[in-house]
Amino acid sequence: METRLHNFLSELEDLVRGARLRRRLAAWWAAAAAIGLGLLLIHWLTGWDCQLSLLLVLAGGGLAAVFIWWQEGRLPRDVRGLAAAIERAHPNLRHLLTTAVEQEPNPQTGKLGYLQWRVIEQAVAHPDRQVWEDGFQREYSAASQRLWLALIALVITVWLGDHHMASSARPIAAAPPAAGPEITVTPGDTQVERGTGLVITARFGSTPPAEATLVLVSASGKTQRLPLARQLADPVFGAGLPEIAEDGRYHIEYGAKKTRDYRISVFDFPALTRADALLEYPAYTGLTNRTIPDTLRVSAVTGTRLTYTLQLNKPVVSARFLGESNLLTLAVQTNAVANLNQFPMTNSARYALELVDADGRTNKVPAEFSLLVLPDRPPEVKVVFPHGDQRVSSLQELQLTAETKSEYGLLKYGVGYSVGGQPPEFVESGLAVPAGQSRQFTNQIAMESLGVGPEQLVSYFAWADDHGPDGQVRRTFSDMFFAEVRPFEEIFRADQSGQSANQNQNRNQNQNQGGNQGGNQTTRLAELQKQIVIATWKLQQEKAGATGAAHP
Repeated sequence: METRLHNFLSELEDLVRGARLRRRLAAWWAAAAAIGLGLLLIHWLTGWDCQLSLLLVLAGGGLAAVFIWWQEGRLPRDVRGLAAAIERAHPNLRHLLTTAVEQEPNPQTGKLGYLQWRVIEQAVAHPDRQVWEDGFQREYSAASQRLWLALIALVITVWLGDHHMASSARPIAAAPPAAGPEITVTPGDTQVERGTGLVITARFGSTPPAEATLVLVSASGKTQRLPLARQLADPVFGAGLPEIAEDGRYHIEYGAKKTRDYRISVFDFPALTRADALLEYPAYTGLTNRTIPDTLRVSAVTGTRLTYTLQLNKPVVSARFLGESNLLTLAVQTNAVANLNQFPMTNSARYALELVDADGRTNKVPAEFSLLVLPDRPPEVKVVFPHGDQRVSSLQELQLTAETKSEYGLLKYGVGYSVGGQPPEFVESGLAVPAGQSRQFTNQIAMESLGVGPEQLVSYFAWADDHGPDGQVRRTFSDMFFAEVRPFEEIFRADQSGQSANQNQNRNQNQNQGGNQGGNQTTRLAELQKQIVIATWKLQQEKAGATGAAHP
C-alpha cells in the first residue's frame, strides 16, 4: 500500500483499536465495581463477611483486564476493513477509499501508474478527511471517559473494602480524586495546502474550562489570538482559519494553562505558471523563427522544431507530456523550469502535462497542450487563357497565360508542351517568387517550329517548382489541355434553300456518306489519343507524388 495512505489509515486504526480496548476494559471494571459494591451493600445490611468474595471479584477483574489486553494485542490489523467501514459511514465516498487501498505497484516496474496515483491522491487529500478523524477521535475520547469512570468506581470499591470490611461502621461516601481536565487537540501537527482553510478543535475531559483561546504564530512573526467557540454543553471548543498562507505554530490556552506548540506546514501542489513556445521553421519556408509567449496551443508547418519552456510554481522531480499514443519526457531544472527541446512537429496531437514534486504530489489540474501540424501544400498552378482545348493551324502561335502561387515561395515556373505521346518540353518563364505572392506569366507555342500536321495533338500545361517537406525541389503541374491541328482548307456548304428539306437531306446524306465515315474515324482516333495522353500524364503524376521525383 502507498506509504501516506497506509500511515493515515494506521493512525485511524490505532484510534479504533484503542477505543475498543478501553470499552472492553471499562465494561469489565464497571462489572467488577458493581459486584463489589453489591457485596459491600450486603455486608452493610446483614453483617455478612464477604471479604474473600470481594477479593475474588477484584482479582477476576484484574485477570480479565490482562486477558483483554493480551487478546487485543494479538488481533491482526485490518486496514481494508477500516476503509470499508469509513465508506459505509460516509456513502459520498463511493468506494474511493477501498479502491485506493487496493492499488498495488506494477510487479515489473515496482511503481504505481498515473491513474493509481490520482485515486490515492484524491483519497489522501479528501476534504472530509478531518471529519473521519474527528469521528474516531470522539469515539476514542468517549471510551477513555468510560474507562476512567469504571476505574474510579473500582478504586472506590477497593478503598471502601479496605477501610470498612472489618467493622460494621457506616459506609462513608468517597469523592473521586481531583484531576485536571484532559485535552485533545485536533489536528495537532499538520500539513495544509497553501491558501486553504483549517479547522482546529480542542476536546476537554469531564471538566471543560469556561473559555479557551487559540494562539497562532506565523513564520513571519505575526501573532493572532482567536477565541474558541463552544456549542452548548459540548466539551469541544473550535475555531476556523479561512486561509493558511505560510508556515506557523499554534497552541491552546485555557485558564492558567496551555498546551504544547503544534506545527502547521504549508505546501503547494506543483502547477504550471507560464509556457513559452519557440518555433524553428524549416529553411525552405523562408520564415523567421518565432517565439510565442505563454501559450498552450501551437500550430506550425510540418518539419518545424518546437522548444517549450515551462515555468512552474516550484521545483519538480518529473515532468511529462501524456498523449493518447505516446509520452514525452521533459528536461527538469532545479530552478522550477521544465523544457521540451527541439521536438520535431510531424503529427498533430494533444498532451496533458503531468508534474510530480519531491513529496510525490502531482498537479491537481493537468494543463492541456494542443500541437497542430499544418501540411506543406504544393503550389497552385493553373492555365487561365485560353480556356479548354483549342483548334489551331500548323502555322499558328498559341498564346498561353498561366498563374501560380505558393505559401512559402517559388523557385521557378513556366509552361510545358508535348507532341503526341513524346516526352514533354519545359520552357522556363520566371524565377523566385516571394512567399504568399501570386505571379501571372505568358508564353507562346509556335506550331510551325514543332512540325505538326493536321489532325495531330499538342498537349500543353503550366508548372512551378518549390521546396517540399523533405527539402528537395518539388515540381507541381496544372491540368493538361490539348491543341488539335486543323487543316488549312475546310469546306463549308450552304443550305440549298430552293429545294425541299427532304431533297436537301437526301442529297447531303449521299454526299457525306463516304466522307463522314472517314471524318468520324479521324475524330475517334484523335479522342483516343487524348485519353491515352491524359492517362499517361496522371500515372506519371501519381508516380512522382509517391516517389518524391522532381517531375515526370
